[in-house]
Parts: sequence; C-alpha cells; structure tokens
Amino acid sequence: MADIELTRSHSLGLDGGREAVERVAQQLEADIGVDYEWDDNTLHFEGDAADGTIEVATDTVDVLINLSAFLRPMQGQIETEAERYLDEHLQS
Repeated sequence: MADIELTRSHSLGLDGGREAVERVAQQLEADIGVDYEWDDNTLHFEGDAADGTIEVATDTVDVLINLSAFLRPMQGQIETEAERYLDEHLQS
C-alpha cells in the first residue's frame, strides 16, 4: 500500500492529461531530482526521497507515492503539496 494515494478528475482527455502529468514530472525532476519514464499511460518515477506511479485515464489521474523513511513524518505536508501540484496542472 502506498503512503499517499490521490485521485483527481480532469476534463483534458487522455492526451491532455498525459501532457499535464508530463509537466508535473518535469517539475519534480527539477525540484527534487526524480527520474521518470512512461509505460503506456502510466508514469513511473523514482528518487532518493520517493517513488511511485501516476496513471492517466481519459478523465482521471491516479497517483501512488511511496515515501522514504526520512519523509514519512512529513506525509501530510507532502500530500498537500502533491494535491496542489495536481490541481494546478490539471486545470483545463
């Protein structure tokens, strides 16, 4: 079970959803140094602090994040920030 599980609805369609998640991944890469790759419509990311997946569907995005032991005490703050990232990038 992931430390953080989020689902967000969007109206961007599959391609628009993928583009939005790509922007999120690029921002995470720049901010915290995660590596990421796509497998069909699922983005897999991995870094020293966290790893997980972002699955894009036509009208939803599902996020699973596993935190390192170092970050688990900050889980609430990280979840809030992840929600903000998604809300910001999934606006149509």
